[in-house]
Amino acid sequence: MKAVLLSIRPNWCKMIWAGMKEVEVRKTRPTLETPFKAYIYCTGHDGWVMKLPKAGVQKMDSKVIGEFTCDKIDKLVHVGTMMDINILTSDGWYKPADALLQAACLTEAAAKKYLQGRNGYGWHISDLKIYDQPRKLLAFTGLQSTRFGMRPVEITRPPQSWCYVEELSNE
Repeated sequence: MKAVLLSIRPNWCKMIWAGMKEVEVRKTRPTLETPFKAYIYCTGHDGWVMKLPKAGVQKMDSKVIGEFTCDKIDKLVHVGTMMDINILTSDGWYKPADALLQAACLTEAAAKKYLQGRNGYGWHISDLKIYDQPRKLLAFTGLQSTRFGMRPVEITRPPQSWCYVEELSNE
């Protein structure tokens, strides 16, 4: 099955790990139906280490540290003369995105700066699982779009934002 590999900065990974960040705001979204699995690749080299119950002290950055189920994606749009960020509901109405931005640990100003006037998406995080043993990118197989579907490819570097991968079978 198709899944997604997300590149996330260490400071945000720490907030996800702590349960503080429940939504990830992105400029794009996959063409997958929810729910789908998303793997968390912790970018950077800030020296983040964690003591994990089964594996002891582990380096967390530059590795896939865990996974979650993305059970919902909200579309974020700019509305009004102040270009306030709102959620576009399935019935075509707008509702304030305050609670979503709070769950994403973002101020509206930070979200506006990130989205740069474009629409965005709030990926909801559920069923978070942090691995006892962080995984290298080589453990994953990327999926590249072709004219006739998707073909497997080796992942040689982390995605800029996210990419499709094959779901790991033995979690």
